[in-house]
Amino acid sequence: MKLLLEECYKDEFDDLQDNEYSFGHEDGQNTVLSPYRVLINHYNKYQYEYSDLFYNNLDIPEFWYVYPEGLDGKIMYHGDKKANIYFKEPVVKRNIHKVEWLDNGFNYKTDYYDLYGLKFFSEYYDQNMCLLMTSFYTDDNKEVLTIHHQNGAFLVNTNDKTNVFYSYREFVQYVESFMKG
Repeated sequence: MKLLLEECYKDEFDDLQDNEYSFGHEDGQNTVLSPYRVLINHYNKYQYEYSDLFYNNLDIPEFWYVYPEGLDGKIMYHGDKKANIYFKEPVVKRNIHKVEWLDNGFNYKTDYYDLYGLKFFSEYYDQNMCLLMTSFYTDDNKEVLTIHHQNGAFLVNTNDKTNVFYSYREFVQYVESFMKG
């Protein structure tokens, strides 16, 4: 099976044959295998069947409420919009693809949900909407991978230590070791 690698890191893999990898972007909805999915599956406690997250089942703070708005949804608290919810296709099923969390209208974090209805990763932004960090989660909501986009570091948090990789290629090679053994 080909491994889906992030398009933005394609230059790091110029020396590899095209039949070993495909390039694109993992958004939690792909049915292809990415290094992120391999890592998360390795640390997940359970194996899951495909099961999307219905918008009314989203875990939110007490007294906040969720409701549809046009083709998407939103989360409100005392008249303040706290998040935008984007449904995956077909939108009439109201299954969550991503949730953009807001603070006074500023989207500081976006959570992406996968084909299993689990929070797969979160992207964190600065005031200029520049991507600062991406965090990937296991099925028990433990942060197992953090990517710091400003310095290009990949931090893999295991039970007893943190492994740091300074290139996407090093990170992919680490993850491929799970696939081989």
